[in-house]
Amino acid sequence: MKKFYILIAMLLITAASLGAQNKVAIKTNLVHDATLSPNLALEFGLAPKWTLDLSAAVNLWDSYGHTYKHIIGQPELRFWTCEKFNGFFIGLHGIGGKVLDAGNLYNYKWINKKCPNLRESSIKDALVLGAGLSCGYDVILARHWNLEFELGAGYVYASGKEVKADKTNKTILDYVGPTKLAINLVYLF
Repeated sequence: MKKFYILIAMLLITAASLGAQNKVAIKTNLVHDATLSPNLALEFGLAPKWTLDLSAAVNLWDSYGHTYKHIIGQPELRFWTCEKFNGFFIGLHGIGGKVLDAGNLYNYKWINKKCPNLRESSIKDALVLGAGLSCGYDVILARHWNLEFELGAGYVYASGKEVKADKTNKTILDYVGPTKLAINLVYLF
């Protein structure tokens, strides 16, 4: 958790130093907020139609009888069709992080259908890596406020321990499908 706060502090310092040169945005993903996962993203203008989005989310507690403790980051390079921070964009995003504990996931019907071998098991200490493509649209609300909608799909590789009925085995999971869903509240500097 301490490393997460250090990363956030470094991102804020970088944003302050770049803010005078290009547009910089600070964002929160309302979808993560709804799942009780604190998150923060900084987006930096690189060129007239290019930005770099750096987002991170953490969840270290149980919710609704399910465990999904994770620390994850998703850097993304975006190309804007009109101008940065306005209108339609396409992006290439990476995924990196650690799933500390994913237990009681068999209660989710969509996981049962996609991964039947995970019924009544937990995944612990999994390294997660992946990449994907995304697209989205940014709506200007006021001078400094925007609302952003984004959807992405790609590939995720996870390597960790599967705990099932007091047995622990190493497991590798491959996933192809949705990798990003965001409704971001954006503040522009």
